[in-house]
Amino acid sequence: MGDRSDIDARKTETSRKFEEGKREKPLIRCRACRKSSREVKAMVEMGGFVFCDACIDLAASIIAGRKAGR
Repeated sequence: MGDRSDIDARKTETSRKFEEGKREKPLIRCRACRKSSREVKAMVEMGGFVFCDACIDLAASIIAGRKAGR
């Protein structure tokens, strides 16, 4: 029979990483560009979706450009 100590060690390590992952808070990402909350200054939640400040600024500039072009 083979040595099963490697298998037991891997199972232990996997369960440790799983439990560690449950303790971390979930990573929130922008709905449009998929940047994480760690990569941007602010996140804005609107209608159940989360957007980063860069996407909000881009959308505002696009809307402002359309109004000026009328």
